[in-house]
Amino acid sequence: MAHPPPPFPLAEGIGIFIGIVAWDVLRAGEMELLKASLIAATGALVWYGARCWLSRHKRGGSL
Repeated sequence: MAHPPPPFPLAEGIGIFIGIVAWDVLRAGEMELLKASLIAATGALVWYGARCWLSRHKRGGSL
C-alpha cells in the first residue's frame, strides 16, 4: 500500500528565513534577502529529506 509523502516543511523554511533576516538587521542594520532565502531553502530541503528518510525508516523500507 502506497503511503503519501510527508508534507514539505514550508513553515519551518519561512521561520528560518525570518530568523536570518532578523539576525542580519540586528547585527548589521541591513537585510541580505538573497542569503537568507538560500539558507532557508537549503534548510527546508534538508528537513524534508530527513522527514522522508524517517518516514521510510519507520515503515521498514529500504533505501
